[in-house]
Amino acid sequence: MYYEIYIDKLWFMDFIINTYLLLLVGETFGLKRRIRRLLLAAAGNAAAFVTLFLLPGPGSIWKLFIQLGLINLFLPWAAFSLRTKERIVKSYFCMNGYGLLLGGAMLAVTNLPFWKKDVSGKLSGIFLTESLIFLTVFAYLYFRRKEKGRNIYRVELDFYGEKVSCAGLLDSGNSLFEPYGGRPVSILEEEAAGELAKRVPEEKRLLIPYHSIGKSHGILPAVELPEIIIDTGEERLINRKAVVALCGERLSGEQRYQMILHPEYIIHSENIPYSKKV
Repeated sequence: MYYEIYIDKLWFMDFIINTYLLLLVGETFGLKRRIRRLLLAAAGNAAAFVTLFLLPGPGSIWKLFIQLGLINLFLPWAAFSLRTKERIVKSYFCMNGYGLLLGGAMLAVTNLPFWKKDVSGKLSGIFLTESLIFLTVFAYLYFRRKEKGRNIYRVELDFYGEKVSCAGLLDSGNSLFEPYGGRPVSILEEEAAGELAKRVPEEKRLLIPYHSIGKSHGILPAVELPEIIIDTGEERLINRKAVVALCGERLSGEQRYQMILHPEYIIHSENIPYSKKV
């Protein structure tokens, strides 16, 4: 007994599946997606899978376990540049959960009596089945997140010894970076900072150029704070030497939040266990 393996088709199918899984994980956790990086991670993982599959040695079952338990562990990290172990582990298990969903549906469909037996027909059916499932789940996640509204977290800002708590909106559309070191910039109402803004040393004060709808050019005063802690409800994320622009206007008409968080504050941050005192 022998099998004919089409390397290009095997790689392509694994690449598509990896891409689907990463998009679902990103939508589930609200991770910022850089499509180019995500596609490169999916392609690299597919190449590793094909190489492992062709190597002599253990059987296909063992190779599958190596793929799932070792190689795939680095896939979310490579795609989203995750920095905390907790987020990597959560993304990994979430990805495997979606993988079981796609694999189970594919197995069920391929066992239907009218299923085509030739290789080309099977691959086409697998691709169609997984694409339909992916689109259904992705649409559900997207509209669920849209219906729930944008994410608002409790934020604690350290004004050099004095701390301020406020509600912060995670806005994926915030693309503001300071021009000196390329650090992400969040925006805080001046009223929320109050007199504590005066505690910031002069050397930690900056000016951030920006442009928005209705204003082609503008300047926002900003400060560098020792740290900002974001409480997501499941974990606390710390950002050190964070740059915060001070805005004289109200950010929320309903005053639901007083700060607009940069998405990088969630992606590139350190995790603090709840048991650790900060």
